[in-house]
Amino acid sequence: MPLLLCHSPKGGVGTSFIAAQLAIALAERGHEVTALDFTFQDSLKLYFGLLPAQPLPNMVTHVGEATVVSGVELLAAHELGSDPGFRKRLNADAASPFAGDRFYIADLAAGDRETKELLLPHALLHICVMDPRPGSLVALSKVQPGTPTIELQNTAFILNQLDDTHRLSRHSHIFLRELVGDRLIGTVRRDEAVNEAAAMFEPIGRFAPASVALADLAKLAIAVERRCGLGLTPEAQS
Repeated sequence: MPLLLCHSPKGGVGTSFIAAQLAIALAERGHEVTALDFTFQDSLKLYFGLLPAQPLPNMVTHVGEATVVSGVELLAAHELGSDPGFRKRLNADAASPFAGDRFYIADLAAGDRETKELLLPHALLHICVMDPRPGSLVALSKVQPGTPTIELQNTAFILNQLDDTHRLSRHSHIFLRELVGDRLIGTVRRDEAVNEAAAMFEPIGRFAPASVALADLAKLAIAVERRCGLGLTPEAQS
């Protein structure tokens, strides 16, 4: 199964939220999923309803029972970016640590370009989350410095916090769609319930099951499957 690398050149656009909810949606569709938190903030678990003080097993050293929430295995991976053994394994011809019959979804901080470049050759898909604000759109040139955005064939874009009642939001959506075409694989509408759920340490699916964002995320999971060349699983078909 593929490694999905979630990284945006602009922080604060909701990359961790998208990574967590995409992991949950894919698990609900019958896939085995592991979510890897490469961020120093260690915030990915908040979108699964875990408390900040609850530690996650380390990707390399964990033994015994895993932390599984909503069908997703959660692992801490921040220290791996600077771990010589891990870097050597990624650069070697040996089997990838992301091989196997499951999705691996890696959440990276915007400023951690070193880990991004380390993982990118092993990723089937780079998922870049944007939001409809000038600072985010300006950062498009930083998605892969030196490569025009329209040439990033291995990158798929998601526009988060879309609000059609705001003109800038609508025009940002049109601009991004015209720029990257079908590589804009999904939009997620703005919903205050997302922040409220995180503040209450509740997953959005339990806190606000009627959230418009959840409907968009369900469509996004299907789009990711298609982008990865996968059909429906038996569980999703039933």
